[in-house]
Amino acid sequence: MALNFTNTNSPIDRRAEDLSNVVIPLRTRDEFISEISRLWKEATDKFYVIGRYLINAKETLPYGEYDAMIKRELPFSPDAGRRIVLATKAVDSGSLPRDRLPNSYSIVYELSTLSEEDLRVAEQQDLIRPDLKRNEIISFKKSRSVAHVSIHEQLRLEREKILADVQRMQARLAEIDSQIGDELIECTVQEGQD
Repeated sequence: MALNFTNTNSPIDRRAEDLSNVVIPLRTRDEFISEISRLWKEATDKFYVIGRYLINAKETLPYGEYDAMIKRELPFSPDAGRRIVLATKAVDSGSLPRDRLPNSYSIVYELSTLSEEDLRVAEQQDLIRPDLKRNEIISFKKSRSVAHVSIHEQLRLEREKILADVQRMQARLAEIDSQIGDELIECTVQEGQD
């Protein structure tokens, strides 16, 4: 079945959009929760569609046109566009499970920047879930950063210790060589004469 792209500026398209955005009278808490949640999910899904269009535009447009478009002609910053693209790629590649993600591209983006190891730890700590808050993922990333620095520092200290041990062993080898050096030379000369 062929896709039919219509002019989105036509009066019919605007009326359909206007109708889809009409606020209907609701009375109960559950009705409000249901409608607001439905609209929020639709908005989130639109971010992924926008991300796919951005990915396609970057692959399709001649060199320089994508950057010019995203800098000057789209209703969001290049940084927001980059985040939407990275979040979309993480979801589309299967790196992040769409059904367990929050409905916020910015939080999904933060998850998409985690290493495989950090993602595994986030999974173990139950951070990949629909109600994840931005401050939770930021705190997690900071704690992991400190952990990485700590590991890096531990490795640096261990390296320094090993280098000191190597220098100490080399010095000891030099002492031994100097003490038995004369004997080794004599043994080598004698072996050569036999």
